[in-house]
Amino acid sequence: MAFEKLDINLKAAPVLEELIQDLENKINATKGVLDDCGEYASPSLVNGLEKDIELLEAVLNRVVAQQVLMDLKANFICLN
Repeated sequence: MAFEKLDINLKAAPVLEELIQDLENKINATKGVLDDCGEYASPSLVNGLEKDIELLEAVLNRVVAQQVLMDLKANFICLN
């Protein structure tokens, strides 16, 4: 019987990782729709998609910043 190497990752996964991935996927999907609109798309549709992308990017930046703060707090507690 052969034994397989057991790989254990003890590093804690970011709490907000799933939300960050979802936001990134939504941004990429919205950018894809914007790219597929073509030159004949209505200006209001293009403007709406651009505003959606800006909002999603702003939310993503805030979520990433929150995750960084949570990581710093966890590391600070571990050091004490």
